[in-house]
Amino acid sequence: MNNTDTDNKNLAIIAKALASLCTSTDEMKGKSLGEKAKFLRRLGFADKDVAALLNTSENSIRVQISLSKKSKKTKSKTKSEDKE
Repeated sequence: MNNTDTDNKNLAIIAKALASLCTSTDEMKGKSLGEKAKFLRRLGFADKDVAALLNTSENSIRVQISLSKKSKKTKSKTKSEDKE
C-alpha cells in the first residue's frame, strides 16, 4: 500500500469521526433519522456509511429520506392551499 492509499484511508476515518460528532450535537439530537441522513448525504457520504454512522440499515436510510421528501411535498401543498 502506498502513501496515497494510506492518506485516503486516514482521511476517510477522520471524516467519519467528524460526521459522528456533528450528528451528536444538541442541535442534531432533535432531528429525525431522515434529516440526519440527508445531512450526511450532503456531506458526501454513501448510504452504507450513513447507515453505519446512524446505527441502522441502508434500506432504513433510503426509506427515511423518501418519507421526509414526501412530508415536505405535503407541507408545501398545505401551505399553498392555505393561501388560496
